Amino acid sequence: MRFHSIPIRDILKEAVHYGGLIVDVRSSEEFLNGHIPMAINVPIDDIKNGNYSLPKGKHLLLYCKYGGASALASKLLSEAGYQVINTVGGLVQYRGALSSKK
Repeated sequence: MRFHSIPIRDILKEAVHYGGLIVDVRSSEEFLNGHIPMAINVPIDDIKNGNYSLPKGKHLLLYCKYGGASALASKLLSEAGYQVINTVGGLVQYRGALSSKK
C-alpha cells in the first residue's frame, strides 16, 4: 500500500475530513510533555516491533517531532494494510495549541 503526506498545519482539518485518528509516534515521555489535541501515542519503537493495536477502518494521521519517524511509521503501517496519512514538518512546525498530561 501507499500513503500520502500533508503539511502538519493541516492535521486537524484532515482528521475531521477523514474521520481519522491522530497518532503521535514520539516516545511516551515526549507525548506527555505536549501533543496535538485528540492524538493518541503509539511510539515508533512499538510500531517497528509490531506492538500496537490500531483500527484498520480509520485513516491514521501520523506525526513526530521532525517528520522522519512519522515517515517510517507511515511506510510500515501502510505496508501492514492501514490507511495512512503522513504529516510533513513535524511538531516543530505545528503552530496550534498543544495538550499535555503533566
